[in-house]
Amino acid sequence: MVQAFIGLGSNLGNRKKNIDNSLRLLVDREDVDLISRASDYETEPVGPTQPWFINTAVKIETPSSPEEILEKCKEIEERIGRVDSLKWGPRLVDLDLLLVDKYVLEERKLTLPHPKLEERRFVLLPLLELEPDLVHPELQTPLKDLLPKLEEDKKVIKLE
Repeated sequence: MVQAFIGLGSNLGNRKKNIDNSLRLLVDREDVDLISRASDYETEPVGPTQPWFINTAVKIETPSSPEEILEKCKEIEERIGRVDSLKWGPRLVDLDLLLVDKYVLEERKLTLPHPKLEERRFVLLPLLELEPDLVHPELQTPLKDLLPKLEEDKKVIKLE
């Protein structure tokens, strides 16, 4: 069994419903156990002008390989109706495989930890909520030490 952290985001349609439906499809699988879910955060988008995102993250446990987890995430995005468009463009749902145990991988379809994870407040805040002592497996730095180094260029607001 591995522990994996998945980031979920949406900025089109009913954002909250898109995330909840995606999460339901993920945990309805027999081979996925939901350990915990972070709060939702409203996030100013990166990239072109577009609606704000709602982002969250989950911690799961599964016997699947990182590649299999990524494939499950892509299947869920497709079922919800995601259509790939612009890089950093608007989307119904986005599931990003952020971390899997202490894996460090760089393959054509999968990089772990997720690229730029350490540069994104909307990724770090939910991860730290799930596991405050989480360490970046490649940088060997606690995520909580990376957060203060980030510029305050994009707003991230915790939703109650």
